[in-house]
Amino acid sequence: MLNILTESLIGIATANDTHLASLPEVYAELMADEVEAFSALRSHQRHAWHAFLVQLAAMAMHRAGVSEPPADAAEWAALMRGLTPDWPDDEPWQLVMDDIINPAFMQTRARSGDKLADYKSHVVTADELDMLVTSKNHDLKASVALQSRVDDWIFALISLQTMEGYGGRFNYGVSRMPSGYGNRPAFSITPSARPGGHVRRDIDALLQHRQAILEEYPVVDNGIGLLWVKPWDGTKAETLLINQMEPFYIEVCRRVRLRQTAGRLEAIRANSLDRRIADIKGLTADPWAPTGKSSNQRDTPPAFLGPRKFGYERIVDGLFSPDWTEPRLLRLTQHDQQAGGQMQLVARGMVRGEGGTSGYHERVIPLNPKMAQIFGRSGNREEIGDIARERIADIGKVKTILRHAIATFAAHGESSDTSPEQRSRANPWSDKLDEIIDAGFFDALQEEVEEDDRDERRRIRNRWLHNRKDGVVDHAEQILHAAGDALPCLSIHRYKAKVQANGVFWGRLRGANGLPGLFGSASDEASEGPNNSQSRAAQNPTEP
Repeated sequence: MLNILTESLIGIATANDTHLASLPEVYAELMADEVEAFSALRSHQRHAWHAFLVQLAAMAMHRAGVSEPPADAAEWAALMRGLTPDWPDDEPWQLVMDDIINPAFMQTRARSGDKLADYKSHVVTADELDMLVTSKNHDLKASVALQSRVDDWIFALISLQTMEGYGGRFNYGVSRMPSGYGNRPAFSITPSARPGGHVRRDIDALLQHRQAILEEYPVVDNGIGLLWVKPWDGTKAETLLINQMEPFYIEVCRRVRLRQTAGRLEAIRANSLDRRIADIKGLTADPWAPTGKSSNQRDTPPAFLGPRKFGYERIVDGLFSPDWTEPRLLRLTQHDQQAGGQMQLVARGMVRGEGGTSGYHERVIPLNPKMAQIFGRSGNREEIGDIARERIADIGKVKTILRHAIATFAAHGESSDTSPEQRSRANPWSDKLDEIIDAGFFDALQEEVEEDDRDERRRIRNRWLHNRKDGVVDHAEQILHAAGDALPCLSIHRYKAKVQANGVFWGRLRGANGLPGLFGSASDEASEGPNNSQSRAAQNPTEP
């Protein structure tokens, strides 16, 4: 029942209408770039659904010897069925199968009917089945959850089975995570961040990288691809090994079955005594995730998100750190290189911690044509990383000086005698500067990277830092003035506090530990900032 290959179950929004489609029809509309959005898909489910579509298509195309994604839904249906030739009645593609010894879509099968007794946990809503992020009422209200559609269940199943982490004893997470409390960060570049363009590009990239993945990781050609067609009763003896998997395998990490009761879908769950795939610390050649650098890349787990969202520092750390190798889907394909033009960097990830989630983060960064060509070739990435880290170091100096100046104001002008409370008042203002910088960081980075002349690069950097309008230093000065107007201070002290804070700010910037290269001429010294005596007095104070 509810066959996703033949029945229209998935809501699609196009420029003209919103309608339901089968999975093959979804692929056909994606390839025609007609899909604007999936109406029931929630933000945290985007990468799970995108990765599922890409891995399934790449796997089916490889098995069929097809190099170009078909445009016709019937051809897509044939490709899908080619992955499950032992099931002529489409059991692995149906959401509900009453006999538990048969597989159902994203639901593993049992070895015997009496194993139905293991399924003791009852789930009445799709979001209760989903990852932890939607299991709390503060994320999705129960009144909304009770109105679950069929595609709510489809997306919840895919999200759970391919993205879930450790959920306590007998509830193990997916293999494509470095730990039970990890996550699956996703980075790729694409000519279009629209659903169809992104899916098509990543399918092409996976097929191009397949042989390299087979050579670098212990996966096997034509190994197990769809784990839900394999029997699993949750025993330790049934745990599979990575060297039984095919490169694009789609896993199921939990024993779950859907059923219909009084015309409504619900789920039942069972525990398992061990992981479905043996613990390999996330070393599964996940093409969207950075991997650790070593003489053998499989010795180090993939990078994972911390509590920080995808700000400029996190992006630079994840993509350009010398400790990580970039994800394969960040490398240009032959089609990318031939097409040229602008590309987009897409970063996605769910932040997980012990016992819960800390939010879903996503960011799309346009890459200019020259930057895309540089960015997509591994040999040139180190240069970009060096420039980006230098810029971050410069920002760090300005933020440190700004915090000291604001703390000085809060201490009524006593720069060397600030309390922890006064210093803490500076943090929200420093965060404001970070938000301003973040909005334009990558545009400014690209301007410098795309310039070949070293002297001009330095001038570009200096203008970004300080141009008396919207440079990093200029924004920091504006924030310092705003803090001086907003923070509490007795009127008798306010003028002195502002002058001293201003002196600390400009003095430290011109000092040896600041950015002295920005202030090389006498005209610069005379035209801005505090007077020279204040500047010299505040040149190199020790930050509290």
